[in-house]
Amino acid sequence: MIRGLNVIFIGPAGCGKTSLTKAFGEWSERELGMTIAYVNLDPGVLNLPYKPDYDVRELVTVHRLMLEEGLGPNGAMIKASEIMDENIGSIAEKITSLDADLRLIDTPGQMELFLFRPMGPRLSEAISKNSPSITVYISDPSLASSPSGLAISLSMALITWFRLSTPTVPVINKVDAFERGLEKLLMDPSMLKKSLLMEEGLIADLATEYMSLVEELLKSMRIVEVSAKTGEGMPALYDLIHEALCECGDLS
Repeated sequence: MIRGLNVIFIGPAGCGKTSLTKAFGEWSERELGMTIAYVNLDPGVLNLPYKPDYDVRELVTVHRLMLEEGLGPNGAMIKASEIMDENIGSIAEKITSLDADLRLIDTPGQMELFLFRPMGPRLSEAISKNSPSITVYISDPSLASSPSGLAISLSMALITWFRLSTPTVPVINKVDAFERGLEKLLMDPSMLKKSLLMEEGLIADLATEYMSLVEELLKSMRIVEVSAKTGEGMPALYDLIHEALCECGDLS
């Protein structure tokens, strides 16, 4: 693995970004002897399970904006993202100056603030200028447990790739808490297509067209199941990141 690799963890609220950031960092340190730098980019978080080497709350916090500017939670989060965007250069410099094998970057709980506002893509571009970056898109199995949910999760991983312009690897977190059964659908696009077409409420023609895109995604994306709670799947996640580096030309 390349030294100084940026690993960006992103996903919908409640998917376990922060827990997986901590679990993968501890596993990489314990099993591979890697040095880890933790980065918190969530201005709204109150407590963290890891000690951040860079914490955006040094610059701005949602709580302070709510008190000082009389904003509600959503307005304060948007204002915080604008302040972060105004300070992209200094934030990126502080992140890339962290001397470690892996820089694990924990993004805001509200994924849209990082993915769909200017701040996230600009920061991804800035930190990737001098060191490679990989994005880990995290799905919650409560969504990915159905064929249509799994297809949506894969599509969101592709959208993340487009928005952040970094190789993106999809994982399903919290598999310790849900029944298994996704493996066959993940390994066999034709089975996923049949299962999706059998779901009630879906328009068959639209589902068929959508599945042609998902089939193409599955040819280029391998998805793994992990558990931040038990540590299951950490070697597979490491291998997935390594494969993505090889495919994008950053590692021979």
